[in-house]
Amino acid sequence: MNISLLDILDALPVGCVVLDPHRRVRTLNAAMESILGYARDEVAGLPCRHVLRSRRCIQNCPHTSDGAPGPGGRTDCLSRHRRIIPINLTPVRLASDQGTVLLDIVEDLSQIQALEARLNHASTEESLIGRSPAMERILRLVPIVANHDAPVLISGETGTGKGRLAHAIHKASARARQPFIRFSCGPMAEEILEAELFGKTAPAPQPGRFQQAQGGTLYLAEIESLPPSIQARLLRFLDEGTIQPQGGHPMRVDVRLMASTMTDPATLAAAGRLCENLFHRLAALRLDLPPLRERPEDVAFLLHYFREHFAQRLKKSISGITPKVLDILHAHPFPGNVRELKNIVEFAVLVCPEGDIQPEHLPGYLRRPALRRGRKE
Repeated sequence: MNISLLDILDALPVGCVVLDPHRRVRTLNAAMESILGYARDEVAGLPCRHVLRSRRCIQNCPHTSDGAPGPGGRTDCLSRHRRIIPINLTPVRLASDQGTVLLDIVEDLSQIQALEARLNHASTEESLIGRSPAMERILRLVPIVANHDAPVLISGETGTGKGRLAHAIHKASARARQPFIRFSCGPMAEEILEAELFGKTAPAPQPGRFQQAQGGTLYLAEIESLPPSIQARLLRFLDEGTIQPQGGHPMRVDVRLMASTMTDPATLAAAGRLCENLFHRLAALRLDLPPLRERPEDVAFLLHYFREHFAQRLKKSISGITPKVLDILHAHPFPGNVRELKNIVEFAVLVCPEGDIQPEHLPGYLRRPALRRGRKE
């Protein structure tokens, strides 16, 4: 009974890429065909890095020239349909009658990562909480957006949770174990901005946010505040995957870019505050966070959530919230959105001795309209 190496590999539950000594693909086993979406005949003879398309292979091929395979580990690969697949890669070197055979053993970690995401779901819920249809839609989109590596553009008013949403996407992605770097693009001298983002080489080397985010995600808040020259350099990064530090040479970085704006990005682009080409590149995956006033059904839910949170944290016996407090807060427009509501509840729990939160436990700026109505009555 003649059993070939491929017959053995096809029986394995993990993916296998068989390479020649020049790191070109000889064949794939059945599991690897399923992972990548390629038939083995389609990729025979191609360089491994063009087939597996893994960051690990591009940055530092595990099959070294001296023959000893390098370390494997967690990374990802890109399927035929451009889906990023988390994998565990193990390089193997075999001696056979036909000469040296190089193997990449690939374990698909998609199901494991999905389980990890479910285990971390509670923490995601804490950072992006709400029960309105609008927020439930956003939460459903998080794992979908996380499964791709395209840029993300998030818009929303102050306090809506744009940074938390970006971080939740990062934590659910294949880059979750790599850095998540946040940078606020507030008013700053252009030269300082350039060094902060792209780094500099003199007088002493200083890595910028892109270098710090290597392998992970860089989130730029209020990107509309950046000067046109910096926006142009971001566009160049999205086109070429390279940055250039001050006084240095272009260098390739592996970073997923996420950005946010305080107002509608299309309006910003039309007004010239956001480079139109940059807007279109960033808007491949666009998410709009609604303000709290447009989802009033979330107010009561958030009130009770934050009440329990701060009562436990401050070790206070706060049993509930009175209907009058609910009326006052439902009438409030919440210009500071969820962040403002959180601060209100923290203040109320702090000053309430025990029992139910009453109107007198709210910050003064919320009670004044009610006090004026009380005097008239």
